[in-house]
Order: sequence, then C-alpha cells, then structure tokens
Amino acid sequence: MSWEYIKFDKNEHVAKIIFNNPQKNNALNILMRSEFSEVLNACSIDDEIKVVIITTNSENFCSGADLSEFNTFPSIVESNLISKNNNLWKDLYNFEKPIICLTKGWVIGSGFEIIMLSDFVFSHTSSIFKMPEVELSLTPISGGTQTFLNKTNIAIAKEIMLFSEEIDVYKAYNFGIINFYSDDYNILIEQVRKFTENIKTIDLKRLKIVKKLLNLSTEENLYLGKHWEQYYSTTLR
Repeated sequence: MSWEYIKFDKNEHVAKIIFNNPQKNNALNILMRSEFSEVLNACSIDDEIKVVIITTNSENFCSGADLSEFNTFPSIVESNLISKNNNLWKDLYNFEKPIICLTKGWVIGSGFEIIMLSDFVFSHTSSIFKMPEVELSLTPISGGTQTFLNKTNIAIAKEIMLFSEEIDVYKAYNFGIINFYSDDYNILIEQVRKFTENIKTIDLKRLKIVKKLLNLSTEENLYLGKHWEQYYSTTLR
C-alpha cells in the first residue's frame, strides 16, 4: 500500500515512518495527518513491530501545519479548531510501543508536538525547534501545553510556549527534549540502530506494560489540559 505524503519501511521488528512532503518542508496538511494516523495505527496492530522510527526524506523534519490550505487569517483560526476532531495526537500518546524521532532542519509547531509525544529524540545539529502558536494568535489545542510539561519543567515550557523562541539542539538537549545529537547524520543513524537493537531483544508485552506504567502519572493532566485548551481556543477569537 502507498500513501502520497508518507513513506513506510519495515525491517524485522523496526518500522520507519518517513514524512514525504518535501515541497512544503513536510508541513502537515489534512491528508498527510490522515495518512500518518493510518500508518501509525497499522504499526500498532502489527505484533512483529516493536519500535517505530519517525523521520524525513528531506532537509526538514516538519514545519508545522500547512497554512497554505487556508487563505485568510480567520480561516487559520478555523483550521486550529478543526484539529479538535483530529485523533493523530491521541494516537501518538496512546501508542503502546516505543517511538523514536530522528530530526533535522525545522521541527516547528505540529512537528515539535510530535517529538514531544515520542519516547526518544535523536537530532542533527541542523534541527531548529519552535512553537509559533502564540505569535500567530493561536492556542495549542492538542494537549501541547501538557506534553511539554511531561518532558520539561514549567519554566522551560513557558519559555518555549509564550515567547515562540527558536531553540537549537544544544538548548533542546539541556532542556531534556532530545536524547542525543550530532553534526554527522550517519552517526545519528548508527545510534538509532544500536537503540533499536536493544529494544528488539525485549518482549513486546513487557515493552508495552513498562511504557504504560511510565505514562500513567501524566494521563490525567494531559486530558484535562486538552479540555481547557479546546475551551479557550473557542473563547479567544
């Protein structure tokens, strides 16, 4: 099976989801979100797969939502509200197997949220992380405020969310957002390979149970935060 904006590869116990929208710097349009969710769910039910790698075939991981689908600023706000009905972020959070993101270039908006919903992040030094919602007069509505708190402290989350600051890999590493970085992409690929080799030796049921237990303490805040994000996104217009 093939998709327009997603490429998929499976090698033994490792699945690779590859963003394939290079003309738009892997901006997530509606179809790409749907394809991403479809492939992710397929990986979820495939018991041969123990770990999923999310990466890109271009110079940028993901530049956020594809705002070119909308012609006016009010419609951008409408698109932000539409995503309330998009289950992609819920699928990512509830995904039972380990997710590794391998990034380079722009990791913006939705791209940033994807890595925050993953378990491990390996980044090339070209990676630039940013949450631009506030400067676009938008409110995160997919649990973004809570997912950042899961990986960072509140002071760091406020710095990222309120000031829309661009963050390089060195700062991202110090913030605890990424696990490993290198200026050599081949070294990153080798590190990911070693990581997946370790994971492949672990029983799948054990992987799922441990990840579930580690996520338990964050679930209540995530879903409560998502509720309030959606509420405020409808009132601040």
